[in-house]
Amino acid sequence: MRRFFRKRLPAFLLTLVTVMTMVPAVSARSSADLTCEVEKGESVSFRKRDFRSLYRNEYSNETPQYIVFTDYSDLDDYGYLTAKNYRGKTINLSESDLNNTWFYYDSDNVPESVDYALDDLTFVANRRADSGTLRMEFEIHGERSKDYVSCTMDIKVGGGSGSSKGDITYTVKPGEETSFEVSDFEEYYDSKCDGTFKYVTFSTSTSNYNDFSGYVAYRDEALSRSDLVGSKFYDDDSDYGDYPIKRLTLEAGKSASDDSVEIGFTVYGEKSSGKSYSADGTLVLEVSKTGASSKGDITYTVRAGEEVAFDDDDFEKIYENSSCTGSFKYVEFSRPDSAFNDAGTLYSRYGKRNETAFTRSSLSGNKFYYGDSDYGDYDLDELSFVADKSFSGSVELNFTVYGGTGTRTNQNVTGTLVITTDKTGSSTAKGDVTYTVKAGDEAVFDEDDFEKFYSNKCGGSFKYVEFSRPDSAFNNAGTLYSRYGKRNETAFTRSSLSGTTFGYDSYEDADYSLDDLSFVADKSFSGSVELNFTVYGGTGTRTNQNATGTLVITTGTSAGTSRYVGNIRYNTTPGTALQINANDIARLFRKYTSGEALQYLTLTSVPATGSLYYNYYNTSKYGSAQMPLTASTAGNVVFSYSPASASEYDLSELTYIPSGSNYCTSLGFTGYSSNGTTVSATILISVTASPVSEVYSVTTKGTSVNFPANSVYSAVASATGFGLSSIQLLELPASTAGVLYMGSYAADTTSAYSYGNGTDSMGQLRFIPNSKFTGSVSIPYVALSSSGTALGAGVVSIGVVDSVKKFTDISTSTWCYKYVTELASANVISGYSNGTFQEKNTITYGAALKLIMLAAGYGEQAPTVKGSTFSGYLAKAKADGLVSGNPKLNGPITRLQIAQIAAKALKLSTTGLPSKKPFTDTNDVYVQALNAAGIIEGYFSNGTSTYKPNNTLTRGQVSAIVWRMKNSVQ
Repeated sequence: MRRFFRKRLPAFLLTLVTVMTMVPAVSARSSADLTCEVEKGESVSFRKRDFRSLYRNEYSNETPQYIVFTDYSDLDDYGYLTAKNYRGKTINLSESDLNNTWFYYDSDNVPESVDYALDDLTFVANRRADSGTLRMEFEIHGERSKDYVSCTMDIKVGGGSGSSKGDITYTVKPGEETSFEVSDFEEYYDSKCDGTFKYVTFSTSTSNYNDFSGYVAYRDEALSRSDLVGSKFYDDDSDYGDYPIKRLTLEAGKSASDDSVEIGFTVYGEKSSGKSYSADGTLVLEVSKTGASSKGDITYTVRAGEEVAFDDDDFEKIYENSSCTGSFKYVEFSRPDSAFNDAGTLYSRYGKRNETAFTRSSLSGNKFYYGDSDYGDYDLDELSFVADKSFSGSVELNFTVYGGTGTRTNQNVTGTLVITTDKTGSSTAKGDVTYTVKAGDEAVFDEDDFEKFYSNKCGGSFKYVEFSRPDSAFNNAGTLYSRYGKRNETAFTRSSLSGTTFGYDSYEDADYSLDDLSFVADKSFSGSVELNFTVYGGTGTRTNQNATGTLVITTGTSAGTSRYVGNIRYNTTPGTALQINANDIARLFRKYTSGEALQYLTLTSVPATGSLYYNYYNTSKYGSAQMPLTASTAGNVVFSYSPASASEYDLSELTYIPSGSNYCTSLGFTGYSSNGTTVSATILISVTASPVSEVYSVTTKGTSVNFPANSVYSAVASATGFGLSSIQLLELPASTAGVLYMGSYAADTTSAYSYGNGTDSMGQLRFIPNSKFTGSVSIPYVALSSSGTALGAGVVSIGVVDSVKKFTDISTSTWCYKYVTELASANVISGYSNGTFQEKNTITYGAALKLIMLAAGYGEQAPTVKGSTFSGYLAKAKADGLVSGNPKLNGPITRLQIAQIAAKALKLSTTGLPSKKPFTDTNDVYVQALNAAGIIEGYFSNGTSTYKPNNTLTRGQVSAIVWRMKNSVQ
């Protein structure tokens, strides 16, 4: 079709044509030619064929060319139009944009000007528009200027805040949050497409998101509209997107009003062939103060943290009172909305054999039978709901009851079950026995507390205690242990705790000693949790005297907050596998036990985010093939530092795979020596978009230095894309080095120090070194968002030197600046006569030999050969067995030679090393010893670690090795 009216008619001429040719046109009628309805804050699109039908009512079999609006004076009061230009870009159009604007029926005819395609013409209602009807008048024109039809459209704008019906709907109360569920998008994808769901994108039609009273957040940081529509949100693999769906939440401030917004989305997947599949849907986000109604066809009331049992007769009454015939058979529940996750858990046979917990997904699709097991999967009378400790308000479950005659179940009726909290709320934090604990710390039980309780209730002698199965809130509070941090340590799950006996004093028939019990609070624990218990006693061997009571564990008013712990710390980036270094754990064990050797360890926790594997690359000859380590399986595996047989598990084969970005997670373990000495510690793993740069400051001996707050902020922002709100210190400088102060008090590892100028801010921190101390100080930290969630971890290093010696080619941005600055001050290294250091130059054998010997504690060695600067060092090295043969002092030195000299100079032991060699390209014991000491590293790739022993080194690389040597002997 030819492009007609390539040049636009002037406005006055268009008006003249319209007036002169109105005689054959159909007049606008009192009832609109097109009508539609839309809720406030939502949109409605117009179909091209509707305009064509109106045109053909006057001009049979003719095709319209374009439409033009002639009266739209009330448009801005109600909303705006959106249309696509010749580039296919969606443009928002207000009243002023419609003057002399054409909307082409054929999108190919849209000129490169201000006109638009009739395709996808959409009206968007303002969220705060008045309720009413918007009337707009328009003309539909044909190819000839005289052929047109005048028409009207009525758009009825409703009074609601938007429909609550979407393919996926999330609802949140003001001041609370609701998590996005990966399964929601997976299930929607599976219902529409083949293959495997990968990621979801949100459409650009989310302009009303800016006015929405809630917001979508990633790790408690609000996402803007551009973040939302410009990103991919993935399932499990970061290669498919920018943010993990499971880290998204819908949140609303405490003052948020009832509101909703509709957002279009597209789910994408992939088959094994690599072909992409996608489907569009609608996500509705709602803020609702009232939440679910507290009145249902069946209503159960439960206290927060407690259980309420279902009664199948309640459902039978619903069926009997309906118009259905025959006998009630079974019930099916619809999939509840995401708010149900935060309310509690539905169980079959809670606390009994074959207990089953139902997720939102697994609940729907199951049949819960009444009386006869032939009609379902679970007994309706064995269902119960266990409320979360923080549950308040109410939640709804929609259900359908089925019945009929004989085996026919075609009679059914729907209803609503409401579960609501008791007005009296949860119990007080005062129990019969009460312990107070700081977050992250241990509270030790005292068996005499239980004995006193028994004596006040019963006769005879107190024998033992049994605890009832705690509610699910206990999982997030901490862990109960017997002999925590000692030999034969035992951690109790909620299930394993009930049915276990804890004996008092010399009562030997119990499973564990009551006096060995302790509770280790989670690092984020706050508030209180309860444990119901029964004390048993009697006379002689008879224990028929008992009494029940409540143990309350609370953070108390004076308890501190220790959110993050990291005795060993690692940093990685999304998509980069992290290998746990067995030598790091072995060194920590020696440090905490004053020299004992690590024999093996067990895991006490696994990362909450990401995945932990054994033998991830499936290349190890020890233990099993690749095995994921979960909370339920990890504690059953013993990892040997030096495995002696193929059946043992090798500690060096632990690999962590990140999921997402900008977070911290942890891995807990207990290490054991051959004589039973134990050490319990935590590995902190920081995952950031790019590495968090080390922040380095240097000061002279005895001179205090302020904490580099601005540099820390910049380092975190550069690595994560987010500004930190505060930091928590993970470790303080050793007392031999100095003290880190907050104002006039020593800093601690439990407080959150804010970024700013107020009290307890990072800017108030300062390190005062001891007057005689020189060396390096490391202060690791976790960067926190405004909600206290970790963005990542980093380290501030402070060099305390006698004087700062400067080189003209070394600056603070040079990667080896710290090593060169501190070693130069200690007179271990020196530069060239022209004032340079030349860190990229290959180092000679003689220069490296001198540096290694000085770092190991040797003194200056005078030349033994005239004109040979390093001859004295070579003579001393030969005499002490560090070097053999006659190496060329002016020639290069290899990585293997460096390791051999350094290990001998430091007198490192070559016995007691792991049976598994750390590198595949050398079995040299000195390389292995230096690696175990943490002084040298290799090159790791796809499960294989190499050392590259024949490579030479630069002056900068050797300065790093020598710096580690010097600090290892201080």
